[in-house]
Amino acid sequence: MAEIRIDAAKPERMSKSGDILSNAERLISDATHMHAEGRSRSAATLIVVALEQLGAFVEALTRETYPEAVLHIGIFGDRANAHAKRQDALGAHVLNYVMGLETARCLWEEYFEKTRSNDADLDTFLKWLRTRRPIEFSAAQQERQRNNPDIVAANALMRAVSTHRLQHLREYGLYENVARTFSDASVGEIIELAARVREILSRAPVLPETMQIAGINMPTGLIVG
Repeated sequence: MAEIRIDAAKPERMSKSGDILSNAERLISDATHMHAEGRSRSAATLIVVALEQLGAFVEALTRETYPEAVLHIGIFGDRANAHAKRQDALGAHVLNYVMGLETARCLWEEYFEKTRSNDADLDTFLKWLRTRRPIEFSAAQQERQRNNPDIVAANALMRAVSTHRLQHLREYGLYENVARTFSDASVGEIIELAARVREILSRAPVLPETMQIAGINMPTGLIVG
Protein backbone atom coordinates (compact mmCIF):
# COMPACT_ATOMS: atom_id res chain seq x y z
CA MET A 1 0.00 0.00 0.00
CA ALA A 2 1.40 3.33 -1.00
CA GLU A 3 2.18 5.74 1.81
CA ILE A 4 -0.25 8.59 2.06
CA ARG A 5 1.40 11.80 3.16
CA ILE A 6 -0.51 14.84 4.25
CA ASP A 7 1.43 18.08 4.54
CA ALA A 8 -0.42 20.27 6.96
CA ALA A 9 0.21 23.91 6.28
CA LYS A 10 1.87 25.66 9.18
CA PRO A 11 -0.49 28.24 10.65
CA GLU A 12 0.74 31.71 9.97
CA ARG A 13 1.70 33.49 13.13
CA MET A 14 -0.90 36.09 14.03
CA SER A 15 0.78 39.37 13.27
CA LYS A 16 -1.57 41.30 11.05
CA SER A 17 -3.65 43.88 12.88
CA GLY A 18 -6.81 42.73 11.10
CA ASP A 19 -6.39 39.17 12.39
CA ILE A 20 -5.87 40.38 15.93
CA LEU A 21 -8.94 42.60 15.73
CA SER A 22 -11.07 39.71 14.49
CA ASN A 23 -9.88 37.63 17.41
CA ALA A 24 -10.80 40.40 19.87
CA GLU A 25 -14.28 40.72 18.35
CA ARG A 26 -14.83 36.97 18.65
CA LEU A 27 -13.80 37.02 22.30
CA ILE A 28 -16.15 39.93 23.06
CA SER A 29 -19.00 38.03 21.44
CA ASP A 30 -18.16 34.85 23.36
CA ALA A 31 -17.90 36.72 26.67
CA THR A 32 -21.25 38.40 26.03
CA HIS A 33 -22.87 35.03 25.34
CA MET A 34 -21.36 33.34 28.39
CA HIS A 35 -22.40 36.20 30.65
CA ALA A 36 -25.98 35.99 29.35
CA GLU A 37 -25.95 32.24 30.08
CA GLY A 38 -24.91 32.77 33.69
CA ARG A 39 -21.23 31.89 33.23
CA SER A 40 -19.93 35.22 34.49
CA ARG A 41 -16.65 33.97 35.90
CA SER A 42 -15.58 32.43 32.61
CA ALA A 43 -16.86 35.53 30.82
CA ALA A 44 -14.65 37.65 33.10
CA THR A 45 -11.46 36.06 31.83
CA LEU A 46 -12.59 36.15 28.21
CA ILE A 47 -13.46 39.83 28.26
CA VAL A 48 -10.09 40.77 29.77
CA VAL A 49 -8.31 38.73 27.09
CA ALA A 50 -10.51 40.49 24.51
CA LEU A 51 -9.43 43.90 25.80
CA GLU A 52 -5.81 42.79 25.74
CA GLN A 53 -6.27 41.66 22.15
CA LEU A 54 -7.59 45.14 21.37
CA GLY A 55 -4.36 46.43 22.92
CA ALA A 56 -2.35 44.04 20.75
CA PHE A 57 -4.32 45.39 17.76
CA VAL A 58 -3.31 48.94 18.67
CA GLU A 59 0.33 47.85 18.97
CA ALA A 60 0.33 46.04 15.62
CA LEU A 61 -1.58 48.72 13.72
CA THR A 62 0.65 51.48 15.06
CA ARG A 63 3.83 49.60 14.16
CA GLU A 64 2.53 49.02 10.64
CA THR A 65 2.29 52.79 10.16
CA TYR A 66 4.94 54.14 12.54
CA PRO A 67 7.58 51.43 13.11
CA GLU A 68 9.51 53.57 15.62
CA ALA A 69 6.48 54.76 17.59
CA VAL A 70 6.43 54.60 21.39
CA LEU A 71 3.41 52.44 22.19
CA HIS A 72 3.24 52.48 25.99
CA ILE A 73 3.17 55.18 28.65
CA GLY A 74 4.62 52.92 31.34
CA ILE A 75 1.69 52.53 33.73
CA PHE A 76 3.23 49.38 35.22
CA GLY A 77 6.88 50.38 35.08
CA ASP A 78 9.75 48.74 33.23
CA ARG A 79 8.94 45.15 34.19
CA ALA A 80 5.45 44.95 32.74
CA ASN A 81 4.52 41.60 31.19
CA ALA A 82 2.70 41.17 27.87
CA HIS A 83 -0.74 41.42 29.51
CA ALA A 84 0.15 44.71 31.19
CA LYS A 85 1.76 46.18 28.07
CA ARG A 86 -1.33 45.48 25.97
CA GLN A 87 -3.57 47.05 28.60
CA ASP A 88 -1.24 50.06 28.73
CA ALA A 89 -1.26 50.44 24.93
CA LEU A 90 -5.04 50.26 24.74
CA GLY A 91 -5.77 52.61 27.62
CA ALA A 92 -3.24 55.19 26.43
CA HIS A 93 -4.40 55.08 22.81
CA VAL A 94 -8.12 55.42 23.56
CA LEU A 95 -7.64 58.23 26.09
CA ASN A 96 -5.19 60.01 23.78
CA TYR A 97 -7.67 59.91 20.91
CA VAL A 98 -10.81 61.05 22.76
CA MET A 99 -9.04 63.79 24.74
CA GLY A 100 -7.20 64.99 21.66
CA LEU A 101 -10.44 65.22 19.73
CA GLU A 102 -12.17 67.19 22.48
CA THR A 103 -9.17 69.45 23.00
CA ALA A 104 -9.04 70.25 19.29
CA ARG A 105 -12.77 71.07 19.36
CA CYS A 106 -12.26 73.44 22.29
CA LEU A 107 -9.32 75.15 20.59
CA TRP A 108 -11.27 75.71 17.39
CA GLU A 109 -14.12 77.20 19.44
CA GLU A 110 -11.68 79.56 21.15
CA TYR A 111 -10.07 80.45 17.82
CA PHE A 112 -13.38 81.46 16.27
CA GLU A 113 -14.39 83.40 19.38
CA LYS A 114 -11.12 85.27 19.88
CA THR A 115 -10.40 86.06 16.23
CA ARG A 116 -14.02 86.75 15.26
CA SER A 117 -13.18 84.87 12.10
CA ASN A 118 -15.14 82.39 10.01
CA ASP A 119 -11.95 81.21 8.32
CA ALA A 120 -11.41 77.49 9.03
CA ASP A 121 -8.10 77.38 7.17
CA LEU A 122 -5.81 74.98 9.03
CA ASP A 123 -2.59 76.95 8.43
CA THR A 124 -4.19 80.12 9.81
CA PHE A 125 -5.43 78.20 12.82
CA LEU A 126 -1.98 76.71 13.50
CA LYS A 127 -0.33 80.14 13.29
CA TRP A 128 -2.82 81.42 15.85
CA LEU A 129 -2.24 78.36 18.03
CA ARG A 130 1.49 79.10 18.29
CA THR A 131 0.78 82.53 19.75
CA ARG A 132 -1.98 81.66 22.23
CA ARG A 133 -1.76 81.19 26.00
CA PRO A 134 -1.94 77.78 27.76
CA ILE A 135 -5.18 75.84 27.43
CA GLU A 136 -7.96 76.94 29.76
CA PHE A 137 -11.28 75.18 29.26
CA SER A 138 -14.43 77.13 30.00
CA ALA A 139 -16.95 75.84 32.53
CA ALA A 140 -19.25 74.81 29.68
CA GLN A 141 -16.45 72.94 27.93
CA GLN A 142 -15.48 71.15 31.15
CA GLU A 143 -19.09 70.10 31.67
CA ARG A 144 -19.25 68.81 28.11
CA GLN A 145 -16.14 66.74 28.70
CA ARG A 146 -17.61 65.23 31.87
CA ASN A 147 -20.71 64.18 29.93
CA ASN A 148 -18.91 63.01 26.77
CA PRO A 149 -19.61 59.24 26.56
CA ASP A 150 -16.29 58.57 24.80
CA ILE A 151 -14.32 60.37 27.51
CA VAL A 152 -16.32 58.62 30.23
CA ALA A 153 -15.48 55.25 28.62
CA ALA A 154 -11.79 56.15 28.13
CA ASN A 155 -11.46 57.22 31.77
CA ALA A 156 -13.23 54.05 32.95
CA LEU A 157 -10.84 51.95 30.87
CA MET A 158 -7.79 53.76 32.22
CA ARG A 159 -9.01 53.30 35.80
CA ALA A 160 -9.60 49.58 35.18
CA VAL A 161 -6.07 49.28 33.81
CA SER A 162 -4.17 51.42 36.32
CA THR A 163 -5.89 50.00 39.42
CA HIS A 164 -5.20 46.38 38.32
CA ARG A 165 -8.92 45.72 38.04
CA LEU A 166 -8.49 43.93 34.73
CA GLN A 167 -5.76 41.72 36.18
CA HIS A 168 -7.96 40.79 39.15
CA LEU A 169 -10.92 40.19 36.86
CA ARG A 170 -8.93 37.79 34.70
CA GLU A 171 -7.72 35.91 37.81
CA TYR A 172 -11.28 35.78 39.18
CA GLY A 173 -12.31 33.81 36.12
CA LEU A 174 -9.29 31.52 36.14
CA TYR A 175 -8.86 30.50 39.77
CA GLU A 176 -10.99 29.47 42.75
CA ASN A 177 -9.05 31.20 45.53
CA VAL A 178 -8.59 34.82 44.52
CA ALA A 179 -7.90 38.07 46.32
CA ARG A 180 -10.84 39.87 44.73
CA THR A 181 -14.25 38.75 43.55
CA PHE A 182 -16.73 40.47 41.21
CA SER A 183 -20.50 40.51 40.89
CA ASP A 184 -22.25 39.47 37.69
CA ALA A 185 -23.16 43.13 37.20
CA SER A 186 -19.50 44.18 37.46
CA VAL A 187 -18.50 41.66 34.81
CA GLY A 188 -21.33 42.92 32.62
CA GLU A 189 -20.06 46.49 32.97
CA ILE A 190 -16.62 45.50 31.64
CA ILE A 191 -18.25 43.66 28.73
CA GLU A 192 -20.21 46.81 27.88
CA LEU A 193 -17.03 48.87 28.24
CA ALA A 194 -15.17 46.55 25.85
CA ALA A 195 -17.90 46.94 23.24
CA ARG A 196 -17.70 50.72 23.62
CA VAL A 197 -13.91 50.68 23.31
CA ARG A 198 -14.16 48.57 20.16
CA GLU A 199 -16.54 51.15 18.67
CA ILE A 200 -14.19 54.01 19.56
CA LEU A 201 -11.30 52.19 17.89
CA SER A 202 -13.34 51.99 14.68
CA ARG A 203 -13.09 55.79 14.52
CA ALA A 204 -9.67 56.38 16.03
CA PRO A 205 -6.76 57.04 13.63
CA VAL A 206 -3.28 55.66 14.20
CA LEU A 207 -1.33 58.06 16.41
CA PRO A 208 2.48 58.36 16.24
CA GLU A 209 2.92 59.30 19.90
CA THR A 210 1.38 58.41 23.22
CA MET A 211 -0.06 61.10 25.46
CA GLN A 212 1.88 62.40 28.46
CA ILE A 213 0.30 62.00 31.88
CA ALA A 214 1.65 63.63 35.03
CA GLY A 215 3.13 61.09 37.41
CA ILE A 216 3.51 58.39 34.73
CA ASN A 217 5.49 59.46 31.69
CA MET A 218 5.58 63.27 31.90
CA PRO A 219 8.98 64.67 32.95
CA THR A 220 8.95 66.41 36.34
CA GLY A 221 8.35 70.12 36.05
CA LEU A 222 7.04 70.00 32.47
CA ILE A 223 4.11 72.31 31.79
CA VAL A 224 2.00 71.68 28.72
CA GLY A 225 1.09 74.94 27.07
